[in-house]
Amino acid sequence: MSKPIIDENEAEEFDLRIIYSMEYGHAVTLKIWDEGFTSDITGRVHYVDPITNELRIEVESSKFEKVAFDNVVGVKVVN
Repeated sequence: MSKPIIDENEAEEFDLRIIYSMEYGHAVTLKIWDEGFTSDITGRVHYVDPITNELRIEVESSKFEKVAFDNVVGVKVVN
């Protein structure tokens, strides 16, 4: 399976969902592309690093995962 192509409108929608989730403290489910497969990560967006182009997601209390912007192919806000 090839990587899904994300157009500008989808990328902007992802950004808005991430900003909303950070502002109101909601969790998100990110669909991550990795070597032909997708997986989901659910947690709170702790930090967006524009220098390394990574998101830091708190998946459990004090446990974080880094996700590259380029690997995100879906964002859903979880209440």
